[in-house]
Amino acid sequence: MFFGGPLDLVRYAIDIILVTFILYNILRIIRETRAWQLLKGVMLILVFILFCSFLGLEMVGYLFNKMLYIVAILFVVIFQPELRHALETVGLRSFSSFSNVVLNDDSDEQLRYVTMVDEIVKACTEMSKTYTGAIMLLERSTKLGELLKQENVVRLDSSVTNSMLQSIFYKGSPMHDGALLIRDGRIIAARCHVPLSETFHMIERYGTRHRAAVGASEIGDTVAVVVSEERGTISIAVDGVLYEMKDGLELRKNLSYLLGLTSGGARMPLLGKKHGKKNGKKNSVSAEQIEGEELVVASGKTENSGTDADEVPVVARKKKTQKKGKRSGRALLLLISFLFSLLLWMYIQITTNPVTERTFTLELQYENQNVLRDKNLAVKYPVQNVTVRLVGRKSVMDKLSSSDLSATLDLGSVNEAGSVRLPVNVKCDENVYFRVEMQRPEDVPVSVYTLVSEE
Repeated sequence: MFFGGPLDLVRYAIDIILVTFILYNILRIIRETRAWQLLKGVMLILVFILFCSFLGLEMVGYLFNKMLYIVAILFVVIFQPELRHALETVGLRSFSSFSNVVLNDDSDEQLRYVTMVDEIVKACTEMSKTYTGAIMLLERSTKLGELLKQENVVRLDSSVTNSMLQSIFYKGSPMHDGALLIRDGRIIAARCHVPLSETFHMIERYGTRHRAAVGASEIGDTVAVVVSEERGTISIAVDGVLYEMKDGLELRKNLSYLLGLTSGGARMPLLGKKHGKKNGKKNSVSAEQIEGEELVVASGKTENSGTDADEVPVVARKKKTQKKGKRSGRALLLLISFLFSLLLWMYIQITTNPVTERTFTLELQYENQNVLRDKNLAVKYPVQNVTVRLVGRKSVMDKLSSSDLSATLDLGSVNEAGSVRLPVNVKCDENVYFRVEMQRPEDVPVSVYTLVSEE
């Protein structure tokens, strides 16, 4: 199966590794979506078809070859949302990995973001007490400009204040439904409709507002703050993960961390409860208490944080316990991707570029005849042609012709008269790889005699 020279084997390995890498990342992206179950069914069908092809079941192979293009089109149509999400994720990781902090060294801009975080925390705390639903999207390195093109979106240009946020999300307000978009520390749009996340845990445990928050964090480098209308809890969605906050103080610490408001841009693990359930009692910190806290700018701590700041965050503890599970899950995905890539490569080689045989009849050529004459020797030529059967890839065999091949007999090693058997060497002028399966004859008996000099 791995037929070829050293360069061919290297090319095969690179081909399989690249396909494995692509499949692995696609599987990681759609692992928690509804398409995962459908994809597992498709993979089982493909494995079954490949197995049937190896067994030589011609009818199954014929039907599959006829339906291959239809299956490819259906795959694109069915997985269109997941493919779009994959491309968005690749672009997001490529262009935002070098810039994780949205702020520069401008102290005025730093102060504006600190004030914005303070106002958001106070507003969310008050809205959680009154069970007022809200969702706010804070752009970071990527922009969500497509949300501004929606028909019902309301364009704004306002500073972020507690009163402004509560008036927008007041239950009687026409802008209550939809998300609030914040760019560069200012409100630029309200009533934005965000694509909902389709991950399993979002569908099963949360409503539309939380799914929209996670969906927004998946399509861009965005921090989404959401207040539950049913439970009154405050959560943050970032990078497709939802974290439930214990109180407003924890919300402030996380927003400061995510917006780079810590010392030197130092990153602290996210506080909060990942994909958390209700904590048993509602957030109990009032806006007045939060307003009295020292803003997190340099140290990432507050005056009243005390041991809470030193305590290992819930997310950090969970990440340690989940690390082994994630590694085993990723290893399994990598193994599946490699096996599928290998089977796919073998199937393509068998169907499009199989190993074939060709037979050639070549004229035997004698090399170093001048050297033999210098030794005062000569030979008789009993054989004129050589028949060879070569084995190689179909793409190579189809291009070969008799003019590209040569069968030679080297006379340079003959030093005395007599009978000697010399091997026939078959070579190719092109830089291709093949194997000589049969050669007739493999060697030639040569009669060597001494030339008689004329005096």
